[in-house]
Amino acid sequence: MVRRLAIVAGIAAAVLLVFRAAPTPPPNSMVVGAMGRGPTVVLVHGLGSNANQWLPVARDLARDHHVVLLELPGHGLAPLTTPFSLEQATLALDRALFEQSPGPVVLVGHSVGGMVAASEALHAPQRVRALVLVETALRPQLSPAERDTLLAMFDRDWEGTLHQVYASFGRDSAQGEALWAEATHVERAAMRAWLPVAMTTDLSQDVAALSMPVLAVLAPHSWERGETWEHASRALGYQRIGRVEGERIENCGHFVMLDQPTALARAVRRIAAATAEPTLALR
Repeated sequence: MVRRLAIVAGIAAAVLLVFRAAPTPPPNSMVVGAMGRGPTVVLVHGLGSNANQWLPVARDLARDHHVVLLELPGHGLAPLTTPFSLEQATLALDRALFEQSPGPVVLVGHSVGGMVAASEALHAPQRVRALVLVETALRPQLSPAERDTLLAMFDRDWEGTLHQVYASFGRDSAQGEALWAEATHVERAAMRAWLPVAMTTDLSQDVAALSMPVLAVLAPHSWERGETWEHASRALGYQRIGRVEGERIENCGHFVMLDQPTALARAVRRIAAATAEPTLALR
């Protein structure tokens, strides 16, 4: 149950200091800020999380990339439309990509943020030259009965259930408490609107249409040691993607960007380099 819940889920003063030289994003935009120069990499956090958790990876990538950090709808200043749906989140992401880059980007999403990123790659493939999904399931990991039980738990005891779920995401109890504290900053109505989307969305058939390279970055609890990639990709909904590669990063939990930022930045940089447009020689 903990393994399945971990897949379902996922800026302070320091962020403001890093981003103070970046252009001010338009009102109601998902864009938090940007850093670096070079090909554009866009980072999307998960449910109940924030862009701050991407900073270690962003700083690494910004040495040779233009890195853009986004907020999911209902998080931070990014508005949540009513009624809410995955389609609405996808349109918000599409607008943000249009604002930030004239050409296709390397789009990176964590957990539920990866689900939105995959939806955007299906909706507007011309905007995405490579897709990196970090601890993202493209098919539901809970049965209908398990989903109903979990939603009932949230409705009966919101704070207790939120704590139980997010504390289980941490690599240790201290990180779990910190993740729970971050999740409490998201308004309850926004989180409750996201939960059915996170638990019921199934893109495992639709992703057969993806033509760009896809890298699935997984922690050991999602792709267990000794488990084949074929088995893991089937369980997580990747098996129909034509150009997909799985990479397991060791010694980390659900929040790979916090536990192994250097390894994750290396993986993103690798797929970015593999899909970069050739540079024309000067005459």
